[in-house]
Amino acid sequence: MSIKGFFCVFLMATGVFLADARAQVDGDIDAQQVLKLNLSDWYFARYELCYEHVLNESTSVQIALAGIGASEESERYFFNNLTMMDSWANVEVNHSGWRFTPELRRYAWVYGGMPEGVFVSIMGRIENWNLEFDEDIDDFDGIPEGQFEDELDGNWNQFHWGGGVLVGYQWYSDNGISLEVYTGPMFRSYSRTWKHDGTLNGEEQELAEDSVEDRLFSSSRWYTYLNSDSGPGWRFGLTVGLGL
Repeated sequence: MSIKGFFCVFLMATGVFLADARAQVDGDIDAQQVLKLNLSDWYFARYELCYEHVLNESTSVQIALAGIGASEESERYFFNNLTMMDSWANVEVNHSGWRFTPELRRYAWVYGGMPEGVFVSIMGRIENWNLEFDEDIDDFDGIPEGQFEDELDGNWNQFHWGGGVLVGYQWYSDNGISLEVYTGPMFRSYSRTWKHDGTLNGEEQELAEDSVEDRLFSSSRWYTYLNSDSGPGWRFGLTVGLGL
């Protein structure tokens, strides 16, 4: 399914939910809206704010927007068996980007008043993640045979879209503080591009792309995520918030 087709289905499902929500009589609502901070994604350098708006006694919508930002620096050792030469490489990586996540929630059990209780939701997601690499090598004769024979200075862009189903529970205290946990399966589709700062021919471009994983990703704390394949995955999270 294309990204356009996926979000068409998501919007149609949202319309069905909202139509049903409007047909219900408003019940006991403790907070019409909650502003939340996602605590679980800080490890992945995603700093996310969520806004949940209560529609009625059992339904809410949520919009989450995250900024991506981090920097890494590492060193590695090369040895070329053919030339018997070695060298050191220093790599600096700057991460930037954004993520957008719309979500529609239906509370199966409400305790006290909305928005406290057990919920099931459908969510969509689009994310654009850019990595800027600066590789410094002290001796090019030490680069192993079969790898790109120059510094891998350039930009790596990873875009993904997807969606899933979540199950969670949100506590809402008398003083307006919320605490939420959630988990569930999702699907993600990735597309990636690599652009070198210099001008490369087709063969050099392919060689550079093949060398990125070993020389640039191997020392990153996000190595697994950078090499994830399109397909099913799992989502979990923890947020803390304040009712408005």
